[in-house]
Amino acid sequence: METVQDYINLGLAFMLSKRYEQAIKEFEKALSINPDDAEVHFNLANAYMSKGDYEKAISEYEKTIKLNPVNINAITKLGKLYYNIGKFEKAREEYKKALEIKPDDLLIRHYSGDLFFKVGDYEKAKDEYSFILGKDPNCYEARFKLAYIHEMQKKYEDAIKEYEKIINHTPENAGLNAILGNIYRNLKNYNKAIECYDRAMKINSKESGVAYNLGVLYFEQGNYQKAIECLEKAKQDKFKNTDVYILCGEAYSKLGKKKEAIAEYKKAVELGVADAETHKALGFVYAEEGQLDEAIEEYKKALEHKKDDLSIIENLGHIYYKKIKYKEAKDYFLQCVEKGKANADIYYKLGNIAMKENNAEKAKEYWKKALEINPDNEIIKKNLKLLTGENL
Repeated sequence: METVQDYINLGLAFMLSKRYEQAIKEFEKALSINPDDAEVHFNLANAYMSKGDYEKAISEYEKTIKLNPVNINAITKLGKLYYNIGKFEKAREEYKKALEIKPDDLLIRHYSGDLFFKVGDYEKAKDEYSFILGKDPNCYEARFKLAYIHEMQKKYEDAIKEYEKIINHTPENAGLNAILGNIYRNLKNYNKAIECYDRAMKINSKESGVAYNLGVLYFEQGNYQKAIECLEKAKQDKFKNTDVYILCGEAYSKLGKKKEAIAEYKKAVELGVADAETHKALGFVYAEEGQLDEAIEEYKKALEHKKDDLSIIENLGHIYYKKIKYKEAKDYFLQCVEKGKANADIYYKLGNIAMKENNAEKAKEYWKKALEINPDNEIIKKNLKLLTGENL
């Protein structure tokens, strides 16, 4: 005749082979002999949890704890189960019970820290991780989580100290060096950020995100050639952030490499990531290259995204003026005037257009406004003198 222990052994064997239904049946047979066996209820709870039947698992863990209130494994597993199903307050209660029984249990402390982090109580989470590190300074998982909370709270110097301790233990960790680079970048310590990113790249040359961040930093520092090298590296490693093409285009533009800039901006457009600023930048480069029709097309696309951008409106006016399409140029210039954003060049060209329209009075009015803004413009002075006969 089988004993309780026989059924327990069979149930545990089924658990090992992940045959949870059979395991449950064996544990239930054991309970039919001894309904108050805490060990059987605990094993049955584990089987239900493995099977995904969480309500029954909770019920069995609670029965286990009622029969054996100091069963720390049952209390901890119940807390972990509550955590996994999102019942955080109940999880907190169970972890608290467990720590009252065994306050130095670092695994429970870790679970408790994770719970506090999950609910946004970062100070208590830090207390738990710090407790662990006080007992075990080599628990780098707890140290990483502590560093991450410092970083989230923008306590960057504290975060750096913790991350560096981990890096001293595992110096070949590219990800950690990249994280440090991000923090130094936030602190505007660009040289240190570059140093960390470079180290990450040496450890893992395929860190495309790091290559992109390096490119951004070099761009911000005005080292456009170096920025392009890093951005190209990011593209080779299939960096998923398509902003890489926009930034690459800007870097080429800064170096005066207009054709290359156009190719990068067009790639961004093809990928569907172009915004007003991308079309605007592409329009500017086309205008610089003398491709005025293409420039107009891009500026108009930019206006679809950003209708009130007066810099785009003004640039369209200048391009149409250059194309000797004075009516269109006038329309765009007048939009700037109406919104109080006209400058001396706009008024000067409006005056020239007025003369083309045989409207000398309007020309005089515009040129005088241009001269008020730029009183040293000799060309405008000469035009007004010819028109009015007055010395200005």
